[in-house]
Amino acid sequence: MRGAGREKTGDEPALLSIEGVSASFGKRRILDDVSFTVEPSSIVAVTGRSGAGKTTLLGIISGLMKPDGGRVVYKGQNILKWGDFKRSRFRNREIGFIFQFFNLLPDMTSYQNIFYPAIISPRSRNLKEKVDYLVGYLGLEKILHQYPATLSGGERQRVAVARAIINNPRIILADEPTGNLDERSANDILSLFKKLRDENGMAIVIATHDSRTVASADVHFNIDDAQLQRIEPPERRKKSRRGR
Repeated sequence: MRGAGREKTGDEPALLSIEGVSASFGKRRILDDVSFTVEPSSIVAVTGRSGAGKTTLLGIISGLMKPDGGRVVYKGQNILKWGDFKRSRFRNREIGFIFQFFNLLPDMTSYQNIFYPAIISPRSRNLKEKVDYLVGYLGLEKILHQYPATLSGGERQRVAVARAIINNPRIILADEPTGNLDERSANDILSLFKKLRDENGMAIVIATHDSRTVASADVHFNIDDAQLQRIEPPERRKKSRRGR
């Protein structure tokens, strides 16, 4: 795992910059001139009604989808200009995916699911040590050799988190990661995201409807009518009004 998160210096570019991104499905505009940045060691929540474009935005950030226009700049490079192979390598090395319905392979144990993404990574070394570290880090010892069908929702999502970070990505993209969990399991996953942010410097972008997820985020954006708007937390809005 990477070292602890650090403060961004004034001259350092954002880890990820989405610049003027627009996307349509047929005649329907999903995203219109969307721009924002993602810093290292941050949790970003993106809300919006179902079908607003949250999942589309995650797909564009990862390079899985191409927008109608705009740029996705990662560490100074526009990933949308890369070929398929380079974008695939970017996803394997720099992006970890977490899904609402876990997407674990049913015929593999927890251990095998965690291990699998590292097999296809050209820079993976000491895989057993990495998996053993994550098992301890995430508290998976008791379920390591169980299959997904025998796990609770919270246990499945913790395995999915381990799988997402086995290649030590800089960014995690999570699509409704608490949407299928009970309150206790959801809180466990949110605590885990904070730990990954604080101890490993990961940036986590979460598409969500969950108010608990929004409350745990450092930055909150909402998509409405294809527009992205930054939402200030209530306590910050109150302070702003008092300062007038």
